[in-house]
Amino acid sequence: MAKMKPTVFKRRLIGLFAALILAAPVLWAAGQQPKPAAAGPDNPRSEIVFVSDTQSPLFLETLRLAGDRNKEAMAKVLDRIVTEPDLAAVFMLGDLTSSGSTDKKWRTIDGFLGRLRNKAVPVFAALGNHDYWWSEKAALGNFRKRFPGLTSSWYSIVIGPAEVIVLNSQFKKLTDVEKQGQLAFYRSALARADADPAVKCVLVACHNAPFTNSLTVDPSAAVRAEFVPPFLDSQKGLLFLSGHAHAPEHFFESGKHFVVLGGGGGLLHPLRTEGDRYLPDLFPGRAPKRFYHFVTVRIEKTGLAVAFQVLKRDMSGFDPVGRFSIAW
Repeated sequence: MAKMKPTVFKRRLIGLFAALILAAPVLWAAGQQPKPAAAGPDNPRSEIVFVSDTQSPLFLETLRLAGDRNKEAMAKVLDRIVTEPDLAAVFMLGDLTSSGSTDKKWRTIDGFLGRLRNKAVPVFAALGNHDYWWSEKAALGNFRKRFPGLTSSWYSIVIGPAEVIVLNSQFKKLTDVEKQGQLAFYRSALARADADPAVKCVLVACHNAPFTNSLTVDPSAAVRAEFVPPFLDSQKGLLFLSGHAHAPEHFFESGKHFVVLGGGGGLLHPLRTEGDRYLPDLFPGRAPKRFYHFVTVRIEKTGLAVAFQVLKRDMSGFDPVGRFSIAW
């Protein structure tokens, strides 16, 4: 075999490195599954917390929506989550900060993550629109730095008898190949869970809400088209959770539960009133503007116990509101 000329070898080597660099974002989004985490035979903790939209308001947002002691409320929400009993895992459903590429915007979340990890509580996250701002490369770098165990922006986590599938609803940020890969992973994960007797239920989570009565953001037609049908077809799919709309909402569609929980600290969204609502809302509060909150899902012997943990208006504590149970 003839020896390769040095110049040709160098060019091929440079091309190989360039290809790896270009492929890195795709490899990160390739849908590989992290190791099962949190509850199990050696860890009887049974409560999963979901929180979303913990970002501080941007100035431009305050021109449209009024503030409600946002920083104080966000601190209260995060503090309460850290002290939740029997905490098996925390899932943050996007818009962790107002600008993912700005290091100082991560300080509060860094403290929160550190406190949870000091208590050996695993934390997972979905990507929201703010998590790509302003420099996408820097923003994704900051996200990966905080969640180094996530090799993909879509993945599944097993917590005792429950499996949580986290998806990336930022479709405009994904290539066609990535969208197809995510959907294939999603369908495969649901089918595998349905066939696994050890899995009793599946929870699906992403940032954008397929259903919401928010006057500020629209329900996501893409999530409704791509993520909802496989969830409805799944035998064990019991609960669909999302954020983006900054209000607690609970919908029951096609025999399944959908929860919106974007109340982690961002500016609160007003909701459509009774007459012009898109969908009937099972959340007990009928005020057009609701308050800050997070959601707890407790794994019980016969199913899931779900509750909105809503911050009181005087910020003196939290009330469990809109409790409901789902049997498996």
